[in-house]
Amino acid sequence: MKRLFILTAGIFIMLCLQYPALGASASKIAVVDMERLQNQSKAFQKERAKLKKKVDAMQQKLRDEEQAIRKLEEDYNKQSMMLSLDAKQDKRRELERKKRHYKYLYEDFTKEMKDEEEDATKAVGKDLEKILENIAKKEGFIIILEKRTLGLIYYADAIDITDQVTEAYDKAKP
Repeated sequence: MKRLFILTAGIFIMLCLQYPALGASASKIAVVDMERLQNQSKAFQKERAKLKKKVDAMQQKLRDEEQAIRKLEEDYNKQSMMLSLDAKQDKRRELERKKRHYKYLYEDFTKEMKDEEEDATKAVGKDLEKILENIAKKEGFIIILEKRTLGLIYYADAIDITDQVTEAYDKAKP
């Protein structure tokens, strides 16, 4: 009798513990490969091209400034023997001033480019966050992970929604 009671109680406890698992809905998880999205998305490529155009323009200004400094140094070195002491000092000051200006431009452009890149990354991130949230609500995903998430070792291709996100992002950005 005692064994029957223990067996019945054990079965009852097991059934009670399984009840929450039976009532739980199916969990859907998805993975997005951000690198592939960046390479495939036309809208992202447009943003990248805009940023590259700004970088190229700034780099050209720096190259022009650097060439002007080199020319000034060459002129100084060629004429240094023929110039008076005052003229030498004037040329040297002008050369130093140009070098300081170049250093200032370089630092300013570097900071400006970091800021531009940061702003572009934030804007794309906000857009993708909205798109991913809409897809998650529509498809019923409880979590969406980035492919390179620490700890994500393997995932089945069936849960990769990168193409769907890329298409939605391209549609959202004209």
